Amino acid sequence: MIVVTVNDRLGTKAQIPAFPSDLVSQFKIMVAMKVGREPHEILLKRQGERPFKDQLSLADYGVSNGVQLDLEVDAGD
Repeated sequence: MIVVTVNDRLGTKAQIPAFPSDLVSQFKIMVAMKVGREPHEILLKRQGERPFKDQLSLADYGVSNGVQLDLEVDAGD
């Protein structure tokens, strides 16, 4: 079990427990419950990198305990 910090860059940080083997799509569901958004609206990425793809795992992106990810909201514009 790892704890990932998700930062919306508006001053809110959420600590989300997960497993490295969790798919990004599964992790987005946990983030969505915590921040009050729909999973399909959420984009997760490391600062300065491209958004994570849903079909890959957190481990595929090198996400480990204590890592901070940026959360962006995709309004679908």
